[in-house]
Amino acid sequence: MDIINQLIRYVLSISLMVPMLGAAVVVAPISLDRSWRIIRSWSQTTMKIFGVVVEVKFDNGQSQLEEGGVIVVLNQQSLIVPTAISSRCDKRLMSIWNIEYALIPFLGWATSLMGWVIVRQWPKQSKRQLRKAALYAKNGGLILISAEGMRSIDGELMPYKKGAAVLPIESQALIHPLYIAGARHCLPVGEWRIRPGTIVLHYLEPIPTKGLTYDDRNSLLEKLRVIAEVEHAQCKQAN
Repeated sequence: MDIINQLIRYVLSISLMVPMLGAAVVVAPISLDRSWRIIRSWSQTTMKIFGVVVEVKFDNGQSQLEEGGVIVVLNQQSLIVPTAISSRCDKRLMSIWNIEYALIPFLGWATSLMGWVIVRQWPKQSKRQLRKAALYAKNGGLILISAEGMRSIDGELMPYKKGAAVLPIESQALIHPLYIAGARHCLPVGEWRIRPGTIVLHYLEPIPTKGLTYDDRNSLLEKLRVIAEVEHAQCKQAN
């Protein structure tokens, strides 16, 4: 029965994806903000379909993200994370996609038309795209990047990629460190069934990067790592 229940939920979510994200594709060339609102609505609906509650905590108040900057995801533990984040982000968000995500029908098409940053496994192309993302954040936009770059299989923190520090430094914008709890319970790595539960998006105190240079990348990355380890230890202790 559980498998049938899951399949019904997936069918419902996908059936809504076609008209809603199809509309986002059509609207994107006219209004990126309206297109984003459609994507956010689909994400919210999908979370409800699967019984996933997404809670948001801000250390610096709910207006923290309004001035833009770089959201650095400190721990990446589930495929459900992008949908959870977009379901509770009022400000239009751009993310850094791998090329395979951009090819996903409707979702990938809509986000690509909205200017999301598509990264291939080519160093020169990746650098160009990261510069594009940095410029967007510098001009008040909101960019999402994962510090780990891949999902953790065992739930522990993975090594951090330097792009999580280089991108914010190049943009000279605020870093919004984001620690996510509960996503791995709802959709573990290697699983396809989404369990009901609560995902907590905890936006920690912003970190300014104004005045930092490329030479500061390692110390900034270490600072992010320390913050993540403290949050991770507290989360494990609470559970």
